[in-house]
Amino acid sequence: MRIRPYSENDRQSVLEICLLAFAPIHESFEALLGSELFRLVYSDWKASHEKYLRSLADTDKDKLFVAEENGVPVGFIHYEVSPDGLSGKIGLNAVHPAHQRQGVGTLMYDHVLDIMRATGMKYAQVGTGGDSSHIPARRAYEKLGFVPLPLVQYYKKL
Repeated sequence: MRIRPYSENDRQSVLEICLLAFAPIHESFEALLGSELFRLVYSDWKASHEKYLRSLADTDKDKLFVAEENGVPVGFIHYEVSPDGLSGKIGLNAVHPAHQRQGVGTLMYDHVLDIMRATGMKYAQVGTGGDSSHIPARRAYEKLGFVPLPLVQYYKKL
């Protein structure tokens, strides 16, 4: 297993990993919001993720990495740097469902946290959902020493 910079050849694999990993999350969101409100809030979440990944690959590629096993992408991670350079944020990341709970996420997080430390950042942050589909993500972040600050976001159909 190795973490390497994203390349253009990874585009389809990374998108597939993203959609597979995020499908259960969006199913959870639909169950929580109800189908009608879910469709309003996440009208086409797959296209939205594809567009966002494309924008990262096109404009922020140096902060996008791929976890690879035997030459096959099994995960990806992106990070951001604050304007003052003092902090970083773990952004969109996912591990292929067949490779989850095998340490891939930890390797990816450690990789970007090491980059942040090496460039002099003072702290890092990451956000995730509070619903049951995000329990594995919350456990992973807390295992790395992240401290949760509970926030709530509400939605209402008008």
